[in-house]
Amino acid sequence: MTTAVERVLADRRVRYVAVGAVSSAVYYALFTAIYLTTREHLHYLAIPVLANLGCAFATYPLQRRWVFQSKGPVVAGFLKFYAICLWALVFTYVGLPLLVELAHVPVLPAQAILIVTAPLINYQLSKWWAFRR
Repeated sequence: MTTAVERVLADRRVRYVAVGAVSSAVYYALFTAIYLTTREHLHYLAIPVLANLGCAFATYPLQRRWVFQSKGPVVAGFLKFYAICLWALVFTYVGLPLLVELAHVPVLPAQAILIVTAPLINYQLSKWWAFRR
């Protein structure tokens, strides 16, 4: 007999949201730490590159094994996964300057706004391309 928790976690969408929350937290923590320690010397648009790559390495194993239960090649899967992460980076490069420069939102809240919107699109890309069975 399965428990209610097991039934909920059997849904890939639920697992995706859970890992997405971890991914968002990891990315934002990296972004914030790098921004706060380098903002006097590094432009805020250089930081997403570092945070994006660090987040990809940290969360790929969770996406691969727990969310999509992929058994395909690890390196090829990571490259596809990172291509999607690059989409998120492009999204950040479009959205961050719009929010910071045009809407005058401070950098850290602007990045937080973008983090909330990107996963909605990433799930579909991951499902239909990176982890397609």
